[in-house]
Amino acid sequence: MKTKRGGYLTLKIRLLNTRLFNRYLLADQRARYNAEQGKILSALWDRHPQTATELAQVTGLANSSLSLMLHRLEKQQLLISEQSPVDKRKRVFDLTPLGAAQQSVGDDVSQRLSAVFYKGFSDAEVTAVDGYLERILANLEAEAATFNRQSKKEEG
Repeated sequence: MKTKRGGYLTLKIRLLNTRLFNRYLLADQRARYNAEQGKILSALWDRHPQTATELAQVTGLANSSLSLMLHRLEKQQLLISEQSPVDKRKRVFDLTPLGAAQQSVGDDVSQRLSAVFYKGFSDAEVTAVDGYLERILANLEAEAATFNRQSKKEEG
């Protein structure tokens, strides 16, 4: 059986994609954030406000990393935090006008990176690649969910 390199290739793609995204952001004088912070901002551009728990689930960031990044984004005046009106024990995070305005920068950089990512691909090939990646993601999410259910059974 031929060696399967999908995991390795995906890792390399992720690393290079993040590196290029950061370089494109650094080159854009409008940008006020880096690629890692962009994960949080992107989640808030899609839906806001959100709690830290919700942001951790969407971004995949560990709570310790997320807390530091949220604090930095507040200092950079890209987001604000307030006590949750639903649960007073929680804080919710929302975009400031400056943070919301950064979405156009993120969109521009993402389009530039997508042009590189899919360079030389036909529309049909782009659709096929995206479909394969969505299937792989669904497989991994389903497997991760089984571990979450198992750990809850072990705790209970």
